[in-house]
Amino acid sequence: MGGRIRRVVVHRRDVVRDRSNRREGRLFTGHLGRSHVVDSVDRRGKQLVVEFSNGGGMVVRLGMSGRITLGDGSKRNPATAHQHLAWMIEPSRPSQSPIRMSFIDPRRFGGVYLFSSIEDCRERLLAGLGPEATSIQGIHLGERLGRTRRAVKAALLDQSVLAGVGNIYADEALHRAGVHPERSGRSISLVEAKRLAAAIRLTLKRAIQVGGSTLRDHVLPDGSPGGFVGEHEVYGRGGEPCLSCGRQLEVIQIASRSSTFCPTCQG
Repeated sequence: MGGRIRRVVVHRRDVVRDRSNRREGRLFTGHLGRSHVVDSVDRRGKQLVVEFSNGGGMVVRLGMSGRITLGDGSKRNPATAHQHLAWMIEPSRPSQSPIRMSFIDPRRFGGVYLFSSIEDCRERLLAGLGPEATSIQGIHLGERLGRTRRAVKAALLDQSVLAGVGNIYADEALHRAGVHPERSGRSISLVEAKRLAAAIRLTLKRAIQVGGSTLRDHVLPDGSPGGFVGEHEVYGRGGEPCLSCGRQLEVIQIASRSSTFCPTCQG
């Protein structure tokens, strides 16, 4: 915190949503933080919230392929493929090197959303998000799942139900909890909801510890791959034996996403 943004480079303006949630219109780099100090960086679900010293800020949504990278801002490196935005940040301590922060998104499902105040951010950009998956408790998860007839896997992917769960971690948590992904949300008992909530928290905690799952686009800010892919028990292992019981893992489609599960352990 405390670094001042000296320069903002925009390679693709259409990844930025202005303060009216529109792409059209003139883009002011001051709204992207130029000349302002970074007051805070926080996370809400799968979104990064950056607040500037003038009270405004931006929400970075990574989508399916987006990522933030950090590099040496003292070097004039050419823009990499799919690098849409870059911020040159002068750190608060003179002994530290400048930082180049880049937003890269090959498929452009993500984007940068500007806000005028933290209240504007909460009311307009974050209002529809459910509780945090990293701290969800069973009773609250059970209440939210109990409101839907949808498959529990589809409900977990809905950020308005639970914020922060993606396809990989939904599969892994459901397997850990012994819950079939096609079960109706309202069919999940309180005991099962508590077990599933614990599995979600544990799965995400471990994934965060090892840097997530690098399959295609995801890397850590320093460019290194995430290590959780080597710990997948079901995701990406369709047709292989279950590590718990040995039965062949099956793959089905739920909410237009592949879902891998064990018909025995999650029967």
